[in-house]
Amino acid sequence: RTSPDRRYLKSPDLDRSRFVRGYDFVRGNDLPYDRNGHGTFVAGVIAQSTNNGIGLAGVAYRARIMPIRVLDYEGKGDVATIARGIRLAARRGAQVINMSFEFGAGINSCGKVKGICAAIKFAHKKRALVVAAAGNSNGAPVAYPAGAPHAIGIGRTTKDACLANDSRTGTGLDLV
Repeated sequence: RTSPDRRYLKSPDLDRSRFVRGYDFVRGNDLPYDRNGHGTFVAGVIAQSTNNGIGLAGVAYRARIMPIRVLDYEGKGDVATIARGIRLAARRGAQVINMSFEFGAGINSCGKVKGICAAIKFAHKKRALVVAAAGNSNGAPVAYPAGAPHAIGIGRTTKDACLANDSRTGTGLDLV
């Protein structure tokens, strides 16, 4: 069995031409392989091809993906690394920056993640749309970084287009 740290997960529906140069801040190299699987899943939802008989069609199936890895295979990272990733994506011209992670309940203001909030503001000034997960536990408040100014907080729906029971609600939930 391959250890999670060396595993390279990929989607058969996303070929190399769909990617632009990214960066792996965890390992400090130009090979931002997804060792967790979540980033690959999200990239597929966004940019999988259409009409090719494989999987689903992405919501922006002509989009190109710039993989910036800031979390390790367990989904752990730090504020400074995440901020550096946001800034790099913005400097390289990303139009949309996706952050499908949340901080715990103790992080409920920009004062506790100043570097990330400053990086989101920087990306906003570079005309990048920053979207972030509102959180996966019921109730307010929306988790950070989704609750930060200039971030679009994204919640989850059910198959019937209703707000899911495990989606955060309240101020900062912009879209489901």
